[in-house]
Amino acid sequence: MKKTALILILAGLTLFLFAHQQGTALAQSNLLNNPSFEEPYNNGVAQGWAAWHEDSNQKKDCNTERYVVRPKWAPEFNPDLILDGARSMHVGNQFDTWRAGVFQTLNVPAGNTYRFTAWGRGRGSNDQYPNPSDRSVNMRMRVGIDPTGSGLWTSGSIVWSGTIAPHDAWQQVSVEVPVTSGKITVFLEGDFSGPNNCRAHLDMWFDKAELIAAGPPPTNTPAPVPTQPPPPPATATPIPSPTPVPTATPIPSPTPIPPTPTPAGGTICINTFNDVNANGQNDDSAGYMAGVRYTIAQGGSVVAEGVSPGTDSPVCFEGLAAGQYDVAQTLPAALDMTTAGNTTIGVEQGKTVGLEFGSRLKPPASPTVAVAANPQGEVTTGTTGGDSTVDQPAGQPGTVTPAASGSIGLWEIAALVIMGVAVLLLGIVVLLLYRRM
Repeated sequence: MKKTALILILAGLTLFLFAHQQGTALAQSNLLNNPSFEEPYNNGVAQGWAAWHEDSNQKKDCNTERYVVRPKWAPEFNPDLILDGARSMHVGNQFDTWRAGVFQTLNVPAGNTYRFTAWGRGRGSNDQYPNPSDRSVNMRMRVGIDPTGSGLWTSGSIVWSGTIAPHDAWQQVSVEVPVTSGKITVFLEGDFSGPNNCRAHLDMWFDKAELIAAGPPPTNTPAPVPTQPPPPPATATPIPSPTPVPTATPIPSPTPIPPTPTPAGGTICINTFNDVNANGQNDDSAGYMAGVRYTIAQGGSVVAEGVSPGTDSPVCFEGLAAGQYDVAQTLPAALDMTTAGNTTIGVEQGKTVGLEFGSRLKPPASPTVAVAANPQGEVTTGTTGGDSTVDQPAGQPGTVTPAASGSIGLWEIAALVIMGVAVLLLGIVVLLLYRRM
C-alpha cells in the first residue's frame, strides 16, 4: 500500500514538472515572423512586416500646425543603430513631420494573454549623425495589439502601450492584452507629428520585437466574505503639534554644460539612379535602382558593404576614418552601367560625401539587319522578315556598290585574255607538228 502511494506521488510530481516546463516554453516562445527585422526587404520593409502611415494629404506651416506625410522605410546598415542581428528597421523623413510604423497579423491560440514588446531609438536634428538628437523635438514611440486581428491601424480595438521618447538610446516598451479570438495584429508606431517639429532629420529605428503568450487571462476572483464583525468606530485623532518651519536650502551653483562632442569620422552616402537616356546625368526623374551592391575598400581591404533600397534615400556608411576610399558598385544581371563602375573619393572628419552611380535596364537584343544592292547602286537595308527599306546613294560612306548587272569586270577580262593566249599557243603547236609530217 505504501509502495503504491509512493508511486502515485512520484507520478504526480512528474506530471507537475512537465506541465510547468510546457507552460514556461509556451510563455517564452516568440510568435513573431522576423522579430529582428533581418533581410530580405521589400520596398524598404523587412520580410514578415507591412508598412502603415497617417497622411493629412497636404503640407501646412510646421511651425504652427500639425500635418503628417508619408515617410520612407529602409533597412539600417550602421551597426551603431542596430540592437539585435544584422539589421534594424528605419523609418524617417526630412523636414516633413510623420506618424507611421509597421505591423504584423498572426494566428494565435485563443484564450491567452499576449505580451508584445519592442525596442526603439529616435533622432530629431538639423545636424548630421552622430551629433546628438534635439530633445526639444516631440518624439513619441509606442506599441499596440488589436485582439480582433483586423490589420487596420485605424481600428478602435487596438490597445496601445504608453509612449516613450527614445532620444539617442534604445528603449523598451510593451503592452499586454487578453485575446479570445484566434488572430491578433501587433503594431509599432513612431510619431513626430505636431508643430515646431520640422527638422532636417526625423528618424526612428525599431528592433528586437517579441510576442509571447504571458498566460491565460485573469479570472474574476470574488471578494472574500467577512468572518468577523466590523471593527468599532475610530476614536478621535489628537491634533498634532505644529511642524517647525524648515530652514532655507541654499541654491546649488549651475553645472557647466559640457561641449558638444566632435563627430567621429566621416560619412559616405551612395545611391544609383535610373539613367533612362544613358547620358550619365540624374535628370530624368525616373527613380532609383534597387539591388545594387556597394563596396567600400581601403588599402585592398573591404571596410563596408550595402545594397541600394530603390528609393531616394541613399545608403550611408558612417564613422569612416579620414582618408581615401575605393567605392565600387556591382549590378544585378538585368542592369547596364551608364557611369563608371568604381571611383576613389576622399573622406574628411565630420563631413558627408554624396555619390551617385547611373544604370538602366538592359535594352532588348537588336534584330538581324539584311543589306542588299540594286542595279542602280542603291543599298537597301531592313530587319529580317520586315518590309521597311532605307536607300543611300552609291559611293557614299557606309554603302555597298556591287558591279552593274550584265557588265564585264576586271577579273572576267583577265580570264578571257588568258584563254585567248592559251588557244593561240595550242594552234602554233598543232601547226608545227603538221609541217613535220
